[in-house]
Amino acid sequence: MTGGRHGLDSAHYPDLAGPRSGSHLALQQGVGLLAERSSRADSLGRHHPVDHRTPVTEATGLRAAGTRLARSVGVPAKKASGLLAAGLVLAALDSSRVDAERASDDSPRDRSLAVERLHFNKLANSSFTSGAATESLPLPQWFSIRGATNASPIEIATGIPHGLSDGDTVGIKGVSGNTAANGWWKITVRSPTTFALDGSNGNGTYDGGGSVFPAAGQPPPPGPADEKGDLLWTPWFSGPAAFPQSEFFRIDGGVATGEIYTFPQLPTVPDPTLVNSFASQEIEGSLFEPGENLCLSIEARVTEPTNDRQKLTLIVTAALGSVRVYRTSFLGTQLTDQYQRFALCFALDSNAVTQGGVLRVEFLDETGRLFAPHPMIWRRPMLSEGTAPLPWTPDVQPLPRTHPFY
Repeated sequence: MTGGRHGLDSAHYPDLAGPRSGSHLALQQGVGLLAERSSRADSLGRHHPVDHRTPVTEATGLRAAGTRLARSVGVPAKKASGLLAAGLVLAALDSSRVDAERASDDSPRDRSLAVERLHFNKLANSSFTSGAATESLPLPQWFSIRGATNASPIEIATGIPHGLSDGDTVGIKGVSGNTAANGWWKITVRSPTTFALDGSNGNGTYDGGGSVFPAAGQPPPPGPADEKGDLLWTPWFSGPAAFPQSEFFRIDGGVATGEIYTFPQLPTVPDPTLVNSFASQEIEGSLFEPGENLCLSIEARVTEPTNDRQKLTLIVTAALGSVRVYRTSFLGTQLTDQYQRFALCFALDSNAVTQGGVLRVEFLDETGRLFAPHPMIWRRPMLSEGTAPLPWTPDVQPLPRTHPFY
């Protein structure tokens, strides 16, 4: 009945079914292509824990500088002769003025238009759109696939009860053999551990692998799937099923706010065990370049003052040929009841193998032992190019779609 810290099932890793320790929190078992890693810390110290903490202000809008619109107007016929005579006089005056300007100014004139460079977000659904109707809708947990029938429709088997309902939407990636199972689907539940992918048709014998990402009302990711049908982004997901979930899509007055509300569970007594809140997303490595400079950031606030036993941590795990982890933390005393943007800026390895790789981002609300945490709220996550965080945008760079969503 449990899933692992990153979707590991207790059937494979029975030690994860018990209380989670610090070593469990550090377990880096990736989704699909992401390799296992025993520690989130970068032993070479190649992260950049620079305090990119800035207050958030609302944008005032952009002015289209350097652009003018021409407009034509009509002239009544009876006024034409008078206007013509006046125009001849003005033309003569303008001619002499132009000649004088040419004599005094031989410098070339810059007639180019001002162009503002667009920037994009490398995270999908950075608006935290969800199907939340109450505050009790948690971020979904992902789990592993145990089988995918070569049939119409394809039936997916899971190692733990999936907890899904008819009509739910899921993202599936990493299935080998029967690759037609990969993609974005609505489902029909067959049993507590099986469900059918509506409208699907198998294309081969299941050869292992695969993960299920319940969407919880999140929109399908943009862009094309790869040749295996895998999507470029996963939905936002949270923690293992072995522990109570403590991160929710926030609701105010019955309307989703585009925020994630986190409240880590209190450590257990007499055996204190940390239970942290977190939100994660995985991105296909082909969207990045070797040596690329990137900044991960998010806006965060607390509902009441906290202390340094609680902190906000940003983590990037890049499995691009080799596994590299970048992370930084901000103490709870740096957060206020007003939104501020916190950032982790880093550079990918110059020899990173992006094709076939994956990059995972995580935002954690970490709580110290024997400390009662205060709620922390997140919004507007951003992964952008450059050496400094850019203003938030929900826009992902347009990508051609070659594989339809079902």
